[in-house]
Amino acid sequence: MTLQDATCTAASPAKTIRLPTCPLCGDMLLAPMLAQHVNERVVHNHWACEACGHTFRKSFEFRTPREQAAFVCNA
Repeated sequence: MTLQDATCTAASPAKTIRLPTCPLCGDMLLAPMLAQHVNERVVHNHWACEACGHTFRKSFEFRTPREQAAFVCNA
């Protein structure tokens, strides 16, 4: 197979990503100042707002495709 014969398909449909905002002033935040990997499924993102100085933490839990499908069906 040559490069010209190859085709690419997306594994999943594109999703829109909303950047977080500061809970105090509403300013948009671009990147966490620290990402703490708790385990293979959980990350704590530590944020600091440049506009007002407020700091906070948001957690994110990764799900397997099977767990995501179950979450959507049971919602």
